[in-house]
Parts: sequence; C-alpha cells; structure tokens
Amino acid sequence: GTTCVLVSFPFIFNPCLACKENTPQWAAFIYYLPFIVIFQFGWAATQISHLSLIPELVTSDHEKVELTAFRYAFTVMANITVYGLAWLLLNFQVDQPDRTEHLGIQDVPIFRNLSLIVVVLGAVFSLIFHLGTKEKPYPPGSLPQPEESTPLLQKEPMSPPRPLLIWKDWLLEPAFYQVAVLYMSTRLIVNLSQTYIAMYLTNSLLLPKKYIATIPLVMYISGFLSSFLMKPVNKWIGRNLTYFVGILVILAFASWVTLAGQMGAEIYGAAVLLGAGSATILVTSLSMTADLIGTNTHSGAFVYGAMSFTDKMANGLAVMAIQNLHPCPTELCCPACISFYHWVMVLVTGGIAIAAIASLCCIMVWPIRVRYRE
Repeated sequence: GTTCVLVSFPFIFNPCLACKENTPQWAAFIYYLPFIVIFQFGWAATQISHLSLIPELVTSDHEKVELTAFRYAFTVMANITVYGLAWLLLNFQVDQPDRTEHLGIQDVPIFRNLSLIVVVLGAVFSLIFHLGTKEKPYPPGSLPQPEESTPLLQKEPMSPPRPLLIWKDWLLEPAFYQVAVLYMSTRLIVNLSQTYIAMYLTNSLLLPKKYIATIPLVMYISGFLSSFLMKPVNKWIGRNLTYFVGILVILAFASWVTLAGQMGAEIYGAAVLLGAGSATILVTSLSMTADLIGTNTHSGAFVYGAMSFTDKMANGLAVMAIQNLHPCPTELCCPACISFYHWVMVLVTGGIAIAAIASLCCIMVWPIRVRYRE
C-alpha cells in the first residue's frame, strides 16, 4: 500500500507529461485515471491495515479510544504540516509582484513542489513504522499463547470458546450495518467539508487564496487539541453522548454558515467549530468500530475494509451529485456559484449531521454487540 501511494501520488499533482494546450479533457482523464486508481488502492490498503492494529494491541474500550485519539492526533499533525507548507509556499509566491491573490494556472508549480515534499516526508515515516513495528501473527483459529503473567490456575471454570467470526458472518450482524451507516455519515461530513471548504472560501466568501491554507490549518489545530479530550470525555459520558456532542458542534457550524451570508475574520471561529466537531465524531465512530470487532481481530481488516468501502462509495456518489448540480457547467465559476458553494457547505455538514443523529438513535436503542450464535 505504501509503495502504491509513493509511486502514484506525485503524478496526480503534476501536469500531464504528454499533454499540450489543445489536448482534450478526455485524454487527460485517461492519463490521470491509472494513477488515481493505484493511489486509492494503496491508501485503502495502508489505512485498513493500520486501523486493524488497534483492536490487536488493546482490549479495553477506553484504551481503544486512547489509541484512536492518538492516531487521529498524529494524522492532524501531518495535515498541519502539509497546510503549513502550503501557506509558506503560497505566501512566498504572493510576495512576488507578478502573482495574483486567486488560484490559477500559475500555481501549478506550488502544488507540484508540495506533493513532492509530502511524498518524501511520508516515505521517511513509513520506513520508520515498518522497521519499528513488529507483528505477532497467530495461526488462523488459534488463541494467543500464555505469557509469563498468565495465571496457571483459573479462579473460575473457563467458558467454552466462542466461535470465531469470518467475513460472511459479519454480513449477518445487524450491528455491522448500524456502525457502517454511522461511519459513512461521519466520513461524508469530514471528507465533503474538507473537499468543498476551499471553493467556499474562494468562490462564496471571495477571500484571498492564502485562506485555503490557513482555514484548514485552524481546523486541524482545533481537531488536534480536541482529540486529547476524547478519552476522559468518553469515560465521563460514554460513546453515544460523546458522538452526540460532536454532532451538536457540527450543527453549530452549519447554523453559523447559514445565518452569516458573508464572513471575514469570523470564519476562523467557524473553522474551530468544524475542526473540533469533525475530530470528535471521527474518533468516536472509529472507536465504535473497534468495539464492534472486539476479540474478533482476525477478521478486523474485513470490517474496516467494508467501512472504508461504504464511505468511499458514498463520498464518490455525493461528489458526483454535487458536481452535476453545479450552476456553471461551462466555466470554473459564475455569479450563481457564490450561493451554490454556500449551501453545499451547509448541507454537507448540517444535512448529513441530521442523518448521523438518526443512525446514532438506532445504536442507542439497539446497542452495538455481536449476536452471532447466541
């Protein structure tokens, strides 16, 4: 997975090597398509295998939240690094007299250089991970060997071992679909808001292009700080209420965007809400997924893979639907797209948050547990 990402990512953010000014769009699409497919495969393989380590490493519910929060915190640190570099590159470019305040073809070298820097940094830390992380695989169907601290005599007679779930068994579990819908809703909020925040800033609010680096940077810093509160908050009020609090913060952001037609410096306050809410619901939904897997860690990769598949399908369909509704099909942006991206930001946060609340209610009525062969 890491190799696929390293090989494909630089080509996605570089101009088409064989393309010219009169090259048709379909030819460029065919050129970029293999690189995007390879990148998505590699990204999914890396993410799923990394997430599957969490239920392998710990069994306590609170420790799962802690590991998930730490994982998200380091993800945010990586994102902060990327947006910090983007801000530096864009700020350095704006200082030049022949540059403009809005994105254009002149900014291609900026994103090319940024992608190359990201790939080099990612390769270094991936190498550290692969050299420093040692797996302890167990044969399928076997239990871990007793360790030095394992007591020889059990205080109570051991209950017969429960059957291990394989991938087909998960498809018969109602909780599997409950968590999948909640995780899909969470990813829709997080991914679509990150996708369209740049268009909202530049096309709806008409802010300078440096804001497409500073606003996501504020969002990630807010999410980074919020992630350290996840473990104590989960201990205090539980998983469901923690997720509900995060959704309320997302709804507060959507309400702010709805009521404020134009924003200047106050967009930073809205960004803090979006970052904190996104971090809360993402960490909590991943912790719920780890709770669902429980001791069935041998099939944990299938569960995370299925969750990732649903979220990618939903995000792809949502982006296609939004782009088909774009009021300016023949140009990048027209006067109608000013209000278009405004309402896109409202719906992808507030609208999907309502669907997430409905999914959360189902989990509160029917708690997450595996009912297989009870």
